[in-house]
Amino acid sequence: MPDVRVFETRAEAGAAAAARFAERLRAVLAAKGKAAVIFASAPSQNEFLASLRDERDIDWSRVTAFHLDEYIGLSADHPASFRRYIREHLLNHVPIGAFHELGGENDAARYAALLNEAKPDVVALGIGENGHLAFIDPPVCDFEETRAVREVELDEVCRMQQVHDGCFATLDDVPKRALSLTIPVFMRTPHAVVTVPGPTKRAAVRAALQGPITSDCPASILRRHPDAALFLDKDSAQWI
Repeated sequence: MPDVRVFETRAEAGAAAAARFAERLRAVLAAKGKAAVIFASAPSQNEFLASLRDERDIDWSRVTAFHLDEYIGLSADHPASFRRYIREHLLNHVPIGAFHELGGENDAARYAALLNEAKPDVVALGIGENGHLAFIDPPVCDFEETRAVREVELDEVCRMQQVHDGCFATLDDVPKRALSLTIPVFMRTPHAVVTVPGPTKRAAVRAALQGPITSDCPASILRRHPDAALFLDKDSAQWI
C-alpha cells in the first residue's frame, strides 16, 4: 500500500508533498549526479509546486523535467496548456537544466524516446475524478501498455473535470484528444509523490485505496508501486 498522509488543509498537504519530492530528488542527485523528473499539470498541484520551488538545496541545473500530458491542438501559450502551466508554476522560478515539452499530434514517438533515454527518477502525480493518472482514463487504461506515450480520447468525466477546475468555460470548449504518458512509465519510475486535495476527488481516492486493483480505476495500480506516497487534505480523505 502507498504511504497515505492526511492534512487539515490543501496548503499543508502540498507542502508535505513538496518536502517528500525534494527529499527523493536530493537523494537521486547525490547518488547519480543528475536526475529526471515528471510533473503533473493541474490545479490540484498548485500548492505542491508553490512549496517545491521554495525548497532549499536542490541543484535544479542538474534536473531534466518532463510533464504527463497535453491536449492535441492546443498551442503552448494557450491558458489551458499544460506546458504553460508547468512554466508558470515552477520553471519560471527555478533554474531547471532542461524541460522537454510534449505537444503536437505526432509527438508520441519523440517524447517516448526522450523518456527512455532519461529514465525518470521521481514523478509527481494527481488523481482525476474518474480515477485517472495523467490522461489515462478508465476506457483507455491498460496496465500492460507497451507504449510510453500514446494518443487518447478523453472521456466525459475527465473533460468535465477540466470545467470544474476552471480550465475551460464549458464542456464543449474542452479538447477531446490528448497525448499522455502511460501507466507503465509511472510504475517503473522509482519514486511517486501523489497530491490529491479537494472533495471532488474523494470517491476516486477511496476507490484507488480500497477498491479492487482494476483499470476501472487507473490510480488503484499505485498500490503496487514500490515507493508511492499520497498526500490528502481533509476533504479528499473525509471517508477515512
